[in-house]
Amino acid sequence: MSATEGCPRYRRGGGGEAVLRARAEAAGYRRLLRARAAEVEALRGAVGALHRRLEGLRDRRSGEVAKYQERVAELEREISEAEAEMLRCLREYPALLRLRMALEAEIAAYREMLEGEELRLGGLGPP
Repeated sequence: MSATEGCPRYRRGGGGEAVLRARAEAAGYRRLLRARAAEVEALRGAVGALHRRLEGLRDRRSGEVAKYQERVAELEREISEAEAEMLRCLREYPALLRLRMALEAEIAAYREMLEGEELRLGGLGPP
């Protein structure tokens, strides 16, 4: 007895039809396998393109982050300089205020002297 005799699909007489069905089924599976392989390759290409795009985005983002960090550091330096200038002005303000008050007092004294002199000279003139 041969190996195919015990199998009901491959018995003598009707075996040709079973073989044809098996071959057709195998051909269908091969086509399906080729289609799936093509899909896998297409998806691999898409994944590769997405990876390249992601790397480009990461590179660009890294450059932008570095640029913004540099700008933040620059602004922090400007703030520090402005704070130092403001502190210097606050330290100078009392001295300048005292000087202004002294000058205003001196101006007031000269004004009084000038007004007194004008009155004195005005009283000496012809009537």
